[in-house]
Amino acid sequence: MPRIVRLIAVPLAACALLAGCGDENVVQVTVTVRTGTTTAVTPTAPVTTVTTTAPVTTAPAADLADLRLRLPAQDSIPSLNSGSVEQKPTAQSMVDALYSVGDPNISAAVSRLTAGGYEGGVLRDQRGANPARGLTLMRIYIFRMRDRAAAQAEVDAAAAELKATTSAPIRDLQVPSVPTAKAMRISPTVGGQRAEVLYVSFAAGRDLYGIQVFSRADAKLYQPEVLELAESLHRAWNTTG
Repeated sequence: MPRIVRLIAVPLAACALLAGCGDENVVQVTVTVRTGTTTAVTPTAPVTTVTTTAPVTTAPAADLADLRLRLPAQDSIPSLNSGSVEQKPTAQSMVDALYSVGDPNISAAVSRLTAGGYEGGVLRDQRGANPARGLTLMRIYIFRMRDRAAAQAEVDAAAAELKATTSAPIRDLQVPSVPTAKAMRISPTVGGQRAEVLYVSFAAGRDLYGIQVFSRADAKLYQPEVLELAESLHRAWNTTG
C-alpha cells in the first residue's frame, strides 16, 4: 500500500522546499510517495521470542499540554490564518517534521536531540491569509531538553547546520535582549522564484523555540514583528532549567 508523506514549507536544514512560490492563491507543498511491495511469509519453523532484562534509559516525557500553553497567540503576527498544534513526543517525530524526507542530516539531528535529553515538543503551522502581500507560512515549534545548556547547544548546532547546508544568501540578525539567539534572513531562489525566509531560534530555560516565516520576495516578511515576538516569548518563559 503506498504511503504518502506530506511536507510543508522549508525543511530546517536545507531550505530546499519553499511554500507559496507558485500561484498566489496556492500554498505549494511537496508530496513524496513511497511505494513498496508487501509479501506474505508463512513461517516453516517455530519463532523464538527472546526477552531481555537489560534496563532501558529514556528521558522523562515533557508535559505537552504545558508546552502548548507556551505557544504564542494565533494572531501574534498579522496576515496568518489559524493553525492546529501537532504533538511531537519523540526526537524522531520532531526531526521528521522539520527535515525533508531523505535529508542526510536526519540521523545526526535525531542523535543530537536524543543525547541532549529530548523530552517532547509541539509544532504549529499557520498558512498565510494573503500570500501575495504577506506571509505564506509561519512555523513555530517548542521542544524541551534535559537542561538549559542542552537547549542552547542545540540552538547553536542547528544554526551551524543550516548555514553549512544551504547555498542561498544568508544575513545574520540580532534579537534585541536575547544575545544567545540565532536569527537569520535567507533569500533562496527555487525554480526561478525568489523568496524570503526568516529563521529564529533561542533557548528559554530548557525549552528550545524555533520560529520560521516564509514569504515571496515582493511580499511583507514582518521581520520586526517576528523578532519582537521572540523577545516577548523569551521574557515570558526564560525561567526554567
